[in-house]
Amino acid sequence: MKSILYVDDHEVLARLSCEILQMQGYHAEYAYNGADALSKFENGNYDMLVTDYRMEGMNGLELARQIHQKAPEVPVIVVSGYAHDNEPCEAVSAWLEKQDMFPALLDHIKHFLGESDPQESPESLKTA
Repeated sequence: MKSILYVDDHEVLARLSCEILQMQGYHAEYAYNGADALSKFENGNYDMLVTDYRMEGMNGLELARQIHQKAPEVPVIVVSGYAHDNEPCEAVSAWLEKQDMFPALLDHIKHFLGESDPQESPESLKTA
């Protein structure tokens, strides 16, 4: 079972998103900030990181860069509820907007974890 660390400072959204991911067959854990996510990542074994962009302290892009330094093979999806520049960054596999998060997030997860048909190239996988 693939394991996903979901990071969002909105606790309800983090918990609900993890419940959706679990219903889809993933092991999903949540963290409420970058520091908590780094600690969980150090002590766990995650196949993917999904993180909010705007958080107190460390933002999602900073978190993505730190995770990428430790585990460059782990895909990172950054989700934002605010307009941003989709800053190109080798640590970020994809950017998504929160209002378009589901089902696009599930499509991205399947794609980056190698669970989608390699022949398929769904339109939803274009980065926001």
